[in-house]
Amino acid sequence: MDLSSAYPLLKNSHLLLVAISIPFFVARGGSKIMGLNWQSQKWAKVSPHIIDTLLLLTGILLMFATSLFPIEQNWLTSKMVFLVGYILFGIKTMRAVHVMQQRLYFSLALFCALLMITIARTHHPLGLFSLM
Repeated sequence: MDLSSAYPLLKNSHLLLVAISIPFFVARGGSKIMGLNWQSQKWAKVSPHIIDTLLLLTGILLMFATSLFPIEQNWLTSKMVFLVGYILFGIKTMRAVHVMQQRLYFSLALFCALLMITIARTHHPLGLFSLM
């Protein structure tokens, strides 16, 4: 299958997965901060891995379909840096014991997500800040 012909499907799948992944993280992180325990159930632990794996896979396939690679595109490199931040802060949110740490890591993860979204929309390495 020629990946360039699959671009619309890949892009829409990627956007759908973003629209599922981030709100699901908000729900899990918010419930963690509020002391609720539903996020420790097996389905809530496994689902994000499946969703985020598919999200990463569609992102990688989109890179090949468009021939846009992080090393060559500053905005894509910036997006990947914030992706790593989002993942690390998300993990720290779910593992932190103290509520203040949970809030800090949760906020930082959401900030990284916001920057990734605005970088993707503007194709500028500063994302949201390029609009100022």
